[in-house]
Amino acid sequence: MITISFKPSGAGNPRREEFTILQELLDSPVRSGADIAELAVERIDIAVIDRLAALGLKADELLFIIPRRTLTHRRAQHERLSTEESDKAIRLAKIVAQATAVFADHDKAMRWLRNAQAKFGGRTALDMVSTEHGARLVEEALVQIDEGYFA
Repeated sequence: MITISFKPSGAGNPRREEFTILQELLDSPVRSGADIAELAVERIDIAVIDRLAALGLKADELLFIIPRRTLTHRRAQHERLSTEESDKAIRLAKIVAQATAVFADHDKAMRWLRNAQAKFGGRTALDMVSTEHGARLVEEALVQIDEGYFA
C-alpha cells in the first residue's frame, strides 16, 4: 500500500491540497480543472489503477472504471485507458483526493467514502462515484463538510 504524502499547507487550502494529491495519483501536473479535462482526452496510463489500488481501494471498487478482462488485455498490450475509462479513473482519483484533503487524513477519508450515507439513499460515496451525477453529489457533500455543515 502506498501513502499519500499529505502535507497540510498551513493556509488551510483544501483545493490546493486536493490538486497536490491528485497530481500524485495521476502522475501529472494538475493546476486547474482544465488540466484534468485534458488528461482524460489524452488518455491516462493504466498505472493510475495500480496507484488507486495501492491506496487501498479494492478491486470491486475499481470495476466501474474498467472490466477485469479489459484491464488484463490493456496491461498485456501496454495500452492506455480509453477516454471514457480515463474520465472514470480521474473522477475516482479526484473524489479520493478531495476527501483526503477535507478530512486531512487518508484513513478517515476512506472510512467516510465506504460508509453508507442517508444523503446518498443508503449507498456509499464510492458507490455514488460510478456516475457523473453521483460524483457531483459526493463533491457537494465534501464541500459542505469542509465548510462545517453536517449534511
